[in-house]
Amino acid sequence: MNAIQALTIFLVVFAIGELVADKTKAVLSTTLVIAFVLLMGFWFKLPSGAFFLPHELFQISNVGPLAGVLIFVLITSLGTLMDLEELKRQWKTVVVAIITLLIATSAIIFIGPFFFDKNLAYAGAPIFAGANIAVLTLLEVFKTKVADPILSQQLNSFILLVLVFQNFVGIPISSFLLRKEAKRFIQHPDEMALYLRDEAKTASGPAKRRLLQLPDSFNRPIVILAKIAIVACIAQYLASLLNNQIHPFVMCLLVGILFTELGFLEKQALGKSGSATFILFATTMVVFANLTQTTPELLMSLLYPLAVCLGTGAIATIVFGAIVGKIFGMSPLLAIPIGLTCTFGFPTTLFISQEVAAAIGTTPDEKKAIENYILPKMITGGFITVTIASVIIAGFVGSHFF
Repeated sequence: MNAIQALTIFLVVFAIGELVADKTKAVLSTTLVIAFVLLMGFWFKLPSGAFFLPHELFQISNVGPLAGVLIFVLITSLGTLMDLEELKRQWKTVVVAIITLLIATSAIIFIGPFFFDKNLAYAGAPIFAGANIAVLTLLEVFKTKVADPILSQQLNSFILLVLVFQNFVGIPISSFLLRKEAKRFIQHPDEMALYLRDEAKTASGPAKRRLLQLPDSFNRPIVILAKIAIVACIAQYLASLLNNQIHPFVMCLLVGILFTELGFLEKQALGKSGSATFILFATTMVVFANLTQTTPELLMSLLYPLAVCLGTGAIATIVFGAIVGKIFGMSPLLAIPIGLTCTFGFPTTLFISQEVAAAIGTTPDEKKAIENYILPKMITGGFITVTIASVIIAGFVGSHFF
């Protein structure tokens, strides 16, 4: 097998994952489908005795070295997704999401070791808080800080299991609670009226040019990509000046936000560069590289800590999400799903909100009001937990617990 054949296999597997996720409204996530297909390929043998998918697939495809570079570009670009004005409007959602997430991850870190190996608890907490970027951050930490190869492989497999199965905890709980909240919401006509108003923004003249904003003629895909890479280099350099006390990935996110506010980077820059899909593909596939060493026996041995990890995180989110929601005047039925957005993120936040509105609303006005009420909060919650907080938590845990 040569490099292009190996790369084609990964592209096909990734495409299958996205198609299944789309058809099932992300109930079966892309990561779950990819993990299942690759595991079957790495475990089952052909009549000749060779594995259906060769275990050298990742090395042959060269996806790993490529993703190791592109991850800095991807994380820097996440900073361009932040809409500070929307976060100000949704400040209660932001506060509830952050506090609930910190408590849930702390519960896994400090309660988990009473039931299973402390290293698994430390590794599982940041993944409960987020998605692929948290996984990539910890994979880098394990590579440099965990000397025991058996422990390293166990940790690699465990965080992938948490990533794959956390959807099955967060999605059903959130869907159930949001349906109850929607039923409560439509019983209050005054509340509904607030969310039926046309909230379209009116034009307020040309946007003010920012300090480092370049002329419009620079808004070419390759220039945009080059600017993201420049900012990533600056972030990596700043992290090195601090002896990586702030993880380079966290620094990339923070500096990406700063340079977006200064105008050097455009909003949603990676999408405008035309390279988002390929970069996301490469950085996602490398997460699964350790599956070549994941045996059925290892998988079975991790099911108990997986259940405790996810259960602890979910229970803490439910209990403290309700408490924090009450403190900030938010219905617990809404606050808890906002905290649980860390387990699924976008686009599931969108799908759940739309499905709840369609299922509970009996008139077009009710459906619109429910969606206007739930959707912005769920989208904001998912952005805060998965895109921002999980990167910071993974960087902190990697620096202080390993």
